[in-house]
Amino acid sequence: MVPEDMKAFATRLKESAGAVGIYSPRELARILGIQSQTVNQWYSGKTKPIGNNLKKLLTLLNVKKEWLIHGTTVKVVEGLDDPVVDFADAVAVLLGMGKLLSGRKQDLASGDAEKFGRIITRSVKNADEAFQSLLLMYQKK
Repeated sequence: MVPEDMKAFATRLKESAGAVGIYSPRELARILGIQSQTVNQWYSGKTKPIGNNLKKLLTLLNVKKEWLIHGTTVKVVEGLDDPVVDFADAVAVLLGMGKLLSGRKQDLASGDAEKFGRIITRSVKNADEAFQSLLLMYQKK
């Protein structure tokens, strides 16, 4: 039996992924460059993401760690807590998307292309926000 807090985590994960146009664990796994089995465990509430997978997931979904993992604080990242880390995470997602797309040997289905476009657009926005924060931080020094 899955504990209630893990069920709630899985629900928050599915909702956040759906909000950015990711509708299956397989699709999320492809985007993050990890095994589908890992994301299936997250979706079922058996485990939670950690380390680099968590960082990439938070950047991709544009949600705060405290909200996704524990259900506390606000959902969406309003400002950047650490622009250097956020910029690096956004770039990692973009690089992962590039590797995913360059490794395809067949044409993208229209639906896949639209989803990839939304994800890349969001990642670029996150990277740009992080860059702008870095720029402001250096201008103040």
